[in-house]
Amino acid sequence: MYGKDVSEDVDNRIYIGLKSWTERLVGMAPEKLLVTGASGVIGKILVPKLAESYDVHSVDQNLTAVPGRLFKADLSDYEQVASVMSAISDLRIIVHLAANSTADATWQSVLKNNIVATRNVFEGAKQRRVKRIVFASSNHVTGGYEGIPATLHLSANPRMVTTLDSIRPDSDYGSSKAFGEAVARQYHELYGMESICLRIGTVLADNDPRKNKRFLKTWLSHDDLVQLVKKSICSENVKFGIYYGVSNNKGRFLDISNAEQELDFHPQDDASSLPRLSRQ
Repeated sequence: MYGKDVSEDVDNRIYIGLKSWTERLVGMAPEKLLVTGASGVIGKILVPKLAESYDVHSVDQNLTAVPGRLFKADLSDYEQVASVMSAISDLRIIVHLAANSTADATWQSVLKNNIVATRNVFEGAKQRRVKRIVFASSNHVTGGYEGIPATLHLSANPRMVTTLDSIRPDSDYGSSKAFGEAVARQYHELYGMESICLRIGTVLADNDPRKNKRFLKTWLSHDDLVQLVKKSICSENVKFGIYYGVSNNKGRFLDISNAEQELDFHPQDDASSLPRLSRQ
């Protein structure tokens, strides 16, 4: 369950985005980058933007395969993971988005798509000597600080949740992302693989957080998402790190100070500055 709402039109847009770099970078050899979960909400935002600077390849179990560029694979099957990575010579960077990103996903789906698949990606990357993985973690790793059900976003002066706080997952999904962060650290310690783990807030297909009060605090706009991922790829001084990813929203409770200092991430958008929705 690596992507949703996929059609041939989506495949074509992804393929066009992946080819665009060749039209602008004649005679140059941009680094090769693999995006997993490319047909999901975040993948469809990132792939065309990353293709402006990188030689982007994509994998998703919902994509229509294009030899050498778009790969259809089930990442919970290690042999399929190894086959995809072997087909991309000199692969340097992976942006690992693939997951069942539903907060109430079943344990069976979380185990297959988030835990087994993530470990397979890291193991395959180790075998192919990939330099860096940017791992899409989640704010649900610490969702327990918001309350069950979540109420922290309603506070006028909310407690700031930082990456120094202990994990408090609010679901099997949140626990699976904590597992991914642990695997990232393991592969960094044992094999020197660089990993940036991003506890992403709320990314919406329509980029409009105004219909949900919590989203007004946890929103990560499309532009700020692209900035954060690009800087996570390029941050040569950071070999491993965990960061929250939200826009500069008024009243936000997820701390991005270490991302500002270490990744030079400076979000430009604020949900509170958007015009209010008119009531019908």
